[in-house]
Amino acid sequence: MQQINLKAVNFALMFSLALLTAYFTLENTVNTKVNILPGVSTSLPTAALVIISAGIGACGAWFFASWTNKLREQEIKELENTKNRVKDLEIDLSRLKTKQNNILPFMSFSPDKVLSSEKKAA
Repeated sequence: MQQINLKAVNFALMFSLALLTAYFTLENTVNTKVNILPGVSTSLPTAALVIISAGIGACGAWFFASWTNKLREQEIKELENTKNRVKDLEIDLSRLKTKQNNILPFMSFSPDKVLSSEKKAA
């Protein structure tokens, strides 16, 4: 199965949206009253309102994506720190096992054997 080139799909989507916006702008030149604040109003073409609102929406989406990416980077750093800490603890554990085997080669580090030897002593 052939893999779809996502850059080409993205370009086609953006190009078609730009064409639709241009067509909408040419067809909707009627002025519309816009109330910005109570008592403050202006008149703008409908197409200009759509373009302005799309721009505000795009800026909001960009801000949200940036914020999410920043949070994801922090989570990745925390995960890497945790992995490094686990590796350090594994190294310490293996070093302690080796040290114990060098000191008491006849005992293993298994808790079962330690408990069974304690029961025999009791």
